[in-house]
Amino acid sequence: MTVHLSVVGRKNSGKTTLMKGLIAELVRRGFSVATVKHTSHVHEFDTPGKDSWVHRQAGSAAAVIISPERWSCHTDRPDPAMVEQLHQALFQERDVVLWEGRGNPDAPKVECVPPGLEPLHIGDPGLLAVVSESPAAGGTEQIAPGRPETLADWVVRRFGLVGPG
Repeated sequence: MTVHLSVVGRKNSGKTTLMKGLIAELVRRGFSVATVKHTSHVHEFDTPGKDSWVHRQAGSAAAVIISPERWSCHTDRPDPAMVEQLHQALFQERDVVLWEGRGNPDAPKVECVPPGLEPLHIGDPGLLAVVSESPAAGGTEQIAPGRPETLADWVVRRFGLVGPG
């Protein structure tokens, strides 16, 4: 079973720092981790002038780059059904998929809350915990920031993950 967990929060709330530490700690423990970064900004993910970019500019609906060690796909406005099929293919062999941002509305959430601010997702039934220096309202579980091992312990315990060996 693959565990999906969304890391949400305000801009500059520490989501990427939290993800970096959690990824490293889960991998150190032997888990296979994949990540998805969701952004609401328009970006050019492909490199202008490179072959795959030239292919898309010429009209290709999708351009896939395959090398001996990696592959990448660039497409415009992906169909939600296609995205779901891609997720199934990419993530079925992973123990944990971490979503940074709002990319998976069905995944349970952990929210990064900066000091002095209230969580944005209190009242959301999908919010399982906040990473904050102060306890969350509504009885939501609180995890101290800056301790990826504590958050990894929580993820393993909360989702019943069993490591290799």
